[in-house]
Amino acid sequence: MLPGEGQVGCYSDLLKTGRRGDNLTPHHVPSNGFMIAKVPEYRRGMGIAIMMEHPVPGQGGRHRQTLSYGHPPDLNLSPRQAIAREVKDVRNIYCRQGLYTPQLRQSLQQIIELNRLTWRGIFDKGESAL
Repeated sequence: MLPGEGQVGCYSDLLKTGRRGDNLTPHHVPSNGFMIAKVPEYRRGMGIAIMMEHPVPGQGGRHRQTLSYGHPPDLNLSPRQAIAREVKDVRNIYCRQGLYTPQLRQSLQQIIELNRLTWRGIFDKGESAL
């Protein structure tokens, strides 16, 4: 993994920590498109994200392998289903590459917790798609 990869936080804050040439980008979990459609007060910079490899310029990288990269969100999913699907997706990418560590597991747990704290009620059990 690259230095800084796996760091979790608010999208806008993570953008500020990056630097040109680090080949990292914040990846929204759940996707930015999903949150825009489901949470009226949501704005792109407010989303919870994880830093993932994204070579620039170039192709490849773990960020581009995610289910949500370049694809519209599945708005039939509930918020809980969406976050579970995308956390599992990120986990699977790192597992396939032999990079899944206890630190990355902790980062994925942090994504879930930060979303629950930031968007109270949205990811609670029993909530349907908003």
